Amino acid sequence: MVSKRNFFSIAIMMFVLLFLFQFSMVIRDRQNSYDVNENLTAREADGKNAWKKQQIDLTSRMETDRNYVLFVGDASGEMAQSVDRWCDYAKWNFASCRSMEEVPEKLENLPGMLILESEKYALDNNLEKLEKLVRQGVIIVFGCLEDPQNIENNEELQDFLGIYKVVSESTELTGVKLFEGLLLGGEVVYETPAEEDEKERQDLQLEVPWYQVGSGTKTYMVGLLDQAKLNITVDNEDLPTIIWRNGIAGGSVFAVVGDYMKDSTALGLLDGMVTEASEYYLYPIVNAQNLSMVNFPAFADENSEKMMEMYSQQITGIGRDIMWSSLVSIVEKGGLKMTCFMQPQADYQDEADADGKELVFYLKQMKEQNAEAGLSLQYKRAGSLKEKLDQDAEFFRKADSSYRYGAAFSEEEKLDQLKDLMNTELLKNVNTLVCEYTEEEPVISYYTNEITLQTVTSDGMNYHYSDDIRMRSIQSALGYTNAMLNMQDIFWPERKSDRWQIMQKHFSSNLLTYWKNFTVFDSTTLSESNTRTRTFLNLDFSESRTEDEITLQTSQAGSWFILRTHGEEIADVEGGTQTEIEEGAYLIQAADTTVKIQMKTAGLHYSK
Repeated sequence: MVSKRNFFSIAIMMFVLLFLFQFSMVIRDRQNSYDVNENLTAREADGKNAWKKQQIDLTSRMETDRNYVLFVGDASGEMAQSVDRWCDYAKWNFASCRSMEEVPEKLENLPGMLILESEKYALDNNLEKLEKLVRQGVIIVFGCLEDPQNIENNEELQDFLGIYKVVSESTELTGVKLFEGLLLGGEVVYETPAEEDEKERQDLQLEVPWYQVGSGTKTYMVGLLDQAKLNITVDNEDLPTIIWRNGIAGGSVFAVVGDYMKDSTALGLLDGMVTEASEYYLYPIVNAQNLSMVNFPAFADENSEKMMEMYSQQITGIGRDIMWSSLVSIVEKGGLKMTCFMQPQADYQDEADADGKELVFYLKQMKEQNAEAGLSLQYKRAGSLKEKLDQDAEFFRKADSSYRYGAAFSEEEKLDQLKDLMNTELLKNVNTLVCEYTEEEPVISYYTNEITLQTVTSDGMNYHYSDDIRMRSIQSALGYTNAMLNMQDIFWPERKSDRWQIMQKHFSSNLLTYWKNFTVFDSTTLSESNTRTRTFLNLDFSESRTEDEITLQTSQAGSWFILRTHGEEIADVEGGTQTEIEEGAYLIQAADTTVKIQMKTAGLHYSK
């Protein structure tokens, strides 16, 4: 039996706890300035100040104070486009010609790197010219070995490439193995899984020529074989080689089998090649890890019959009661930040109108999670994009929201339509656009002088092995990612797999598995990433080394760089900070425009 004194004490304690709990919730709610986008920055026409590469004329005697790439092949092709974009990011100049015959016998300014679209540009007398260039220190890259017969019948070309033997003109692989060193993220094996539901990940080029490389080479990627099926035993060093380097008289010749140099995967591969051919390599990056939730939240109870059949709830209830808590859990486990691209409604020609009563709830929740609200410009049915924007603007007016949106998602095919709409009521504050991954657009760029474009680099739901290699490559080149989960398939399902439970499981697994090696880079919202993208696109830099000190000069204080070495470690950084990414790779922030990086004298030095 409880005495009156104890009962009174317990009651007082419960009242105090209740008061403190309620009081803290009231204070937190009042301090949650949910209707303010703290990540938003004012539009500036700083695109006119973006760094622009110089197009080098091989016949000119004009000197250049920086490295340039000489591309030999089809200047309008996929590989040339990828190399050209790499030059924009790495701050190299660019030159191109259709054949080696157009390359002067004596170049006034040697390129830092010469990239051949295929081995056919190295046939006949052209090989002699290439041998001379590599001995002068030019990095030679065979972007794609297309025809094994050109190599099999040419011993001199085989020696130049470091090929010991052409075992077969065509071999079926079970997967590939990427060794550590060329790209950041460590060693990884992409072999076709035994699990039926995982087999769809395997989309790599598995039918390739079988080249065995000899001494003096370094292998970065090999093909894997089903040796039991082939009834053979193959040592690891004799597996089909896909990417490798051959050392020639202190120079470097790189070779690639397959199409890895024909899309954005080339970005990181080229940085890795320069690193492998150099004592060290210092280059600028963005340093931004983004997570785009597209078409979420939604505010119209559309497709009602299907939603009730699958979830026994309408779209708005599914988003609030089921999806939001799952997304928060994924984000917290991954240490990431969300940008949620809201979709008031998808079908503007049905009878389901958007209801803004949940808008405040989501804005408050996003504030708690350091997330950002953006605008989705995607829709299923509307008279036009302008009509959709007008109706969305009316929705936000009725919701009495003063939140200013700095980021918007658009389908790539509609980007051209947007240029005349960027000053409308709803888009007047938007200073960065996001679109799905497409090689039609660079990874990051200026859409206009005032607005940046940041493409999605990975679909977090439909994730294949080629996507992972490309993600690693873009991370290596830019320290940038933008993983997307588009909710439209969930709200408008067409397949059995378009269920939230299935998609959430795949998305969570992919995100927490494949991105875990890049947590050293900063998690950002799209508006935060926009600021870093502008800094990156606008900066110019130079670097030099005297004994154990590397001096970096950058036009943009606050810019980010990666320093890659071959065993050397950083002793101290003046004018900036450093964080180790992995062995031999460091993230450098330039707090000032001059940064001095002191290397440890006991480090291992690179030797060609």
